[in-house]
Amino acid sequence: MSVYYSAAKINLFLRVDGRRDDGYHELTSVMQSVSLFDRMDISFYRKSCDLDTGEADLGPAEKNTVTRMWRLLKERFDLPGEIHVQLEKHIPVGAGLAGGSGNGAAVLRAVCDEFDLELGEEEIKRICAAVGADVAFCYYGGTMLATGIGEELKRLPDLFPCELLLLNGGFHVSTPEIFSLYDEIASEVESVSAEPMLRALAHGSEEGVLSALFNGLERAAFPRYPSLRALSAALGEMDLPHLMSGSGPTVFAFTPPATARKLREEDPGTLGKMFFVHPLDQGILSEAEFNNMIF
Repeated sequence: MSVYYSAAKINLFLRVDGRRDDGYHELTSVMQSVSLFDRMDISFYRKSCDLDTGEADLGPAEKNTVTRMWRLLKERFDLPGEIHVQLEKHIPVGAGLAGGSGNGAAVLRAVCDEFDLELGEEEIKRICAAVGADVAFCYYGGTMLATGIGEELKRLPDLFPCELLLLNGGFHVSTPEIFSLYDEIASEVESVSAEPMLRALAHGSEEGVLSALFNGLERAAFPRYPSLRALSAALGEMDLPHLMSGSGPTVFAFTPPATARKLREEDPGTLGKMFFVHPLDQGILSEAEFNNMIF
């Protein structure tokens, strides 16, 4: 049995550049891995393909990124046997944190390790794109500029050391719905340049990064989910630089240690489910890599 951990991601910058004929959207996004993980126990050479998600309701197993990634790899590389995956979910489902994409990426990492597959970057990107737009980023992780539908990646300088607060209201947001709502108002959304964010990261400027936070999908998500708008407003009242991640409903904030301690001790859950995390420079970790991390 092999154990892998897949990290959540947040979007420091997300601009929708347009809708393609195939229904996907072109994006410009700065993505960041953070230290909130799903755990996956993977056993190979089994007689049947089984995905055990415990109490997490992830829908039909055959549509899950874990199963889809395994089926793709088994067919492409003629792999022997089947797999059993015990998936321990900690990343909220449908939360704009790419939890499902990370699970699929972890299967790819596990298969490459188990069967000594030495895949080039372009082949990895093609495999990941066949499963989901964010899977390639989740496979590599760190701080990256993503363009196209998310499959074109460029490594960026690491985000400065910091503590981040993820707030999740506990409800599911449909990504297709948010993009559909966005399409209706796309002409009204300001086209913000990613250059200030890229320059700030290049120079290690904390002030520059915080001033360049942007997610155009907030314009679609906030009217649809007033509680999400209220959550963002509450963080603003605390003077915490913050942003919605992906298509929501998770909002993250850059949180000074003193404020983080106060929120941990005093907030009774009124802001939603809290996760205190920090930036990572990779997206998928083996058990040994995870155990050697300093949190």
